[in-house]
Amino acid sequence: MSNTRQEEVNGILNETRMTIHKHEMGAEDFQTLCGLTYHLEHGQLRMIQIKRAIGELDANKCGRCFEDGRGY
Repeated sequence: MSNTRQEEVNGILNETRMTIHKHEMGAEDFQTLCGLTYHLEHGQLRMIQIKRAIGELDANKCGRCFEDGRGY
């Protein structure tokens, strides 16, 4: 799978708020497209497939990262 495709399926889950964010392409660590996780400790964040976070963990999509998201 290409890096671009991998970036599209993986997101950053804020485990405290159970909100999934898009990972900022080309960024290291847990940087998100919206930038809302910059102040969180890495222990509160996890890289995970977006579909899995929504389907298995009932996470909400970030409203800034996703057109069909809620919150923020």
